[in-house]
Amino acid sequence: MIAPTAAGILFAAGAGVPRPVEQFAWRVIQTRCHYQPYELGQRSFWAYDTRAQRFGTALVYSIKILSEVPWEKTEPPAEISMTIEDEGGLRLTALASSFIDCAL
Repeated sequence: MIAPTAAGILFAAGAGVPRPVEQFAWRVIQTRCHYQPYELGQRSFWAYDTRAQRFGTALVYSIKILSEVPWEKTEPPAEISMTIEDEGGLRLTALASSFIDCAL
């Protein structure tokens, strides 16, 4: 089951990612990946692999996202990977994409 959020990324129910982290991940895509505003509205973003690990006092979330245009199935979906650290505040520590430039 997929749980829609206020963020533009769909996370599986029970993924273990708190809503503030989901929203932060969406802001990362909006502000650090070079999508045009209309592209963000046309594309679907699905978190397909999420992991949370504790390192010392920090909780680190690894999130892998697939992005595609639902009606255009001729190309494989783009992949975005990010790592977000929560140590009392959220901080992006890694970002990569297979389709569009994203800047850490």
